[in-house]
Amino acid sequence: MSEELPAEQLLARVAHHDIDALSELYDRYVPRIYGMVARILPSRASAEEVLQELFLRLWSESAALNEQGKSVTAWLIVTAREAAVHRLRALRKKAAEAAPSNHGAETTKKVLHRQRAKSVVPTSSTEKSEVKSPGGISEAWRGHSPDGVSVACPVPIAWLPQPSEVTRIDDRLVLLCKVIDQLPKPQRQALELAVFDGLNENEIAAELGEPLGKVRTSLRAALTFVKHRRRAVCGSWAANI
Repeated sequence: MSEELPAEQLLARVAHHDIDALSELYDRYVPRIYGMVARILPSRASAEEVLQELFLRLWSESAALNEQGKSVTAWLIVTAREAAVHRLRALRKKAAEAAPSNHGAETTKKVLHRQRAKSVVPTSSTEKSEVKSPGGISEAWRGHSPDGVSVACPVPIAWLPQPSEVTRIDDRLVLLCKVIDQLPKPQRQALELAVFDGLNENEIAAELGEPLGKVRTSLRAALTFVKHRRRAVCGSWAANI
């Protein structure tokens, strides 16, 4: 069996219009990213559309990403999450406009949660979704999905970590999960609603039935804690976690 090429080497090939390299990146990362996107979005179809758009964007932006030497893994995950949240918010708005006025946001929330419950989410990183390969999606790029919801959401490349940092975190995922588990329940709930449900501070406060000030404090504390402990995960004193 041939040795797996580093993602950054494949990216360099993609930057030179190598469709086989793009397909290899697609096969390597789809299981992990699909699980995250399907957790955010209410339907499998929406998740698959985001994945298709994601790799078409990688194809078009690969030269800039390769030139700056940033992590392919980080770009894919951050861009996919931003696109999924962007689409989720658009879907909520669309559903709210179509819902009867006497039901409002509550009806919208119930509809989206019911659709999400029907989604099929891979249970492990090795289980692949049945998403079309990039070789068959060139005609899918129209700037919008079939339901009219745009998924374009640029992520500044300069914000992304270096490949070496992502590799260290990847090698210590157990420690990272341990860090998240150490968060007090209110902080963890607020963080999960922000990350996976795409809710803003006001929406999180309404969802949890908490004062806005308390939600802001919880989010700030959670982010500070995770950021601080991330240094431990990547550093030499990780055993202190």
